[in-house]
Amino acid sequence: MEKIRTSIYIDASVWRRLKEEAVREGLDTSELLERILREYFGEVQEAGEELDFEPVDLGVKASKVVREMRDEAVSRHQRAR
Repeated sequence: MEKIRTSIYIDASVWRRLKEEAVREGLDTSELLERILREYFGEVQEAGEELDFEPVDLGVKASKVVREMRDEAVSRHQRAR
């Protein structure tokens, strides 16, 4: 993959937050920024890249939760009319 070097203007507080997060994740700032942009553009994760998440036990079936969320969204939409 070809890499390019570029310059951007960005709010200083946003840049500080990006740098802090990169340190927390053990990445270079450019690596984290590229990851964020790839996620924004909906690109699929590269093969072999580790996913970092903790499974959640909801105590109920996920389909039930999704159905309830969908029904609530429909109700809100209908009330907004």
